[in-house]
Amino acid sequence: MASRSKLLHWLGSFYFWNLFLVMLVMVRFIRYIDLPETIVGWGYLLTTWVGHSAFLTFLPFPILLALIVFASARLLIASSVAVSVLGISVLLLDSFVFGQYRFHINQMVISLLLNDTDGQIFEFSLSSWLMLAGGILAVCTLQTSVAIKLWQRGKRREKKRALKPFALGLLACLTTSHLVHAWADAVYQFDVTRQARFYPLSIPMTARSRLEQWGISNPEAAEQARMLKTTEGSLNYGQSALQCSHPTSAMNVLMVVVDSWREDTSYAPFSPNIAAFSDQYGVRFADHYSGGNGTRTGIFSLMYGLPGTYWNAMKSTATPAVMIKTLQQQGFGLGIFANATLVNPAFDKTVFASVSNLRLKTEGGSSPLRDIQLTDDWLNWLDKHQSEPSSRPFFGFLFYDAPHAYSYPKGYPEHFTPVWEEVNYLLLNNEFNPEPYFNRYKNAVHFTDAQIGRVLDDLKSRGLLDNTLIVITADHGQEFNDSGMNYWGHGSNFTDVQVKVPMIIVDPRRKAAVETKTTSHLDVPATILESALGCQDDSLSYSSGQNMFQRESRQWLIAGADNNHAVIEPERITVTYHSGRYEVLNKEYELLDQQTLDLSTMKEVMDEMGRFYK
Repeated sequence: MASRSKLLHWLGSFYFWNLFLVMLVMVRFIRYIDLPETIVGWGYLLTTWVGHSAFLTFLPFPILLALIVFASARLLIASSVAVSVLGISVLLLDSFVFGQYRFHINQMVISLLLNDTDGQIFEFSLSSWLMLAGGILAVCTLQTSVAIKLWQRGKRREKKRALKPFALGLLACLTTSHLVHAWADAVYQFDVTRQARFYPLSIPMTARSRLEQWGISNPEAAEQARMLKTTEGSLNYGQSALQCSHPTSAMNVLMVVVDSWREDTSYAPFSPNIAAFSDQYGVRFADHYSGGNGTRTGIFSLMYGLPGTYWNAMKSTATPAVMIKTLQQQGFGLGIFANATLVNPAFDKTVFASVSNLRLKTEGGSSPLRDIQLTDDWLNWLDKHQSEPSSRPFFGFLFYDAPHAYSYPKGYPEHFTPVWEEVNYLLLNNEFNPEPYFNRYKNAVHFTDAQIGRVLDDLKSRGLLDNTLIVITADHGQEFNDSGMNYWGHGSNFTDVQVKVPMIIVDPRRKAAVETKTTSHLDVPATILESALGCQDDSLSYSSGQNMFQRESRQWLIAGADNNHAVIEPERITVTYHSGRYEVLNKEYELLDQQTLDLSTMKEVMDEMGRFYK
């Protein structure tokens, strides 16, 4: 059996090799950090790159160190290789996730992956799986080869001490990194603190209160950061029923929502049925924004008329949207049909919490097939509802998904070419040509438009256009590296391509028109409840919005993500984080030199984000 000393030295050598690999992978995260403006910022970047790489590398080291006491050399080497392969593979995968979405693999992502057994949320191509498997195999082969060579080569005893200075240097880098961050956090040195979120598993040290006691602080910056914090409490939302017209005088309401539908693809030739219908009957709000850059915050803002920051409070209390409760109280028949599951995100415990026997998903082997099935099921439901002797109005909610999946049925005409034959997210980078990818998305939009065309034609043939308010919109947009910053999909920034969405409202009492004022999903519930149900209550008593037909153009908007939110103004975007840290960017998503806040605007924003807490 090999000596414990030799095993220990081999383990140290192998993990220093792994440190080199981890540092290479970490460059994939660092490339997205805006270059620091100060020497301190550069110092933090370098020490964190080295120190945090060492932290990630040696995280499992104590467990393997314990194996030296009782394990054989073969078991130690096999265990070390397995752990290193797993770690490097997960880190590489996280770098791809972060590259597209600017957030790391987290509990929410893992939960969605584990529960998405039939591909309703994520759809991965065969080539993606093959590339992933090939990458893991390559890492496994490399690590095994290096481990064996290091063991065969061995080390002379006098060279064993060479690792100690390196270990001390790594510890010094890690310690310096945390101390610099603690200082920067206290004085609001943003070119330091904004870097931390780019590193996986990064929990940088803070000691603001202690440092303030020692006179290390920046009072002016501290006051601005405090403006960005909200205090959650018990809810003061939806406590009383709205005063609305009698149900017999209310209009039907149909909401058609398309997942990941960009505003610029809501016109012909991409969406010919919707565009023609809008031109003839609808009012198009041409400068309309979702309340988020993802499905959770987009749908939440659309149905509640509230910022997505209220999500956790609504979910933990199972508080449904006032709009849904009011429709139920007014006796509306509810036809709710969603392509993807209503369980993830938990719309069954939020928006539709008051709906019994809620249909949670649509059956089908792929997203486009579920879009077809969804449409068939809606048409059948409406036919049954219209055949009932009662004259109660209906509320329809149709949530389509094919553009989100970049998918359409085999044999469907490809109107936009060339087309990326198979989506492989692992190939996306800043040099990737987006045109074939974007064309695939456009074809998916065209397909979903055809399904929505069936719905609109059916309403027209039934003579229901005269008494139905129709809302056609999206939960969020979709990006194809429009900014040139390697952003793909959604959920990663708050530029127009990710948060600006189509908004078409058909009200039989209004002529077709185009509105250019700025509006938001926060305005939708008020618009529906006042226009279709004749509700007389002040809309600000149950939402953050106003009737879009009556309100003035918005001067600022709130858009949320799963881990942060933004205030969007005409010339800039202020992105804020739970810690109170913020970044001020221009509309091209470049950091502005002046990182100061408009305190009057931010006070209005923060008041709105806390107004429905007691």
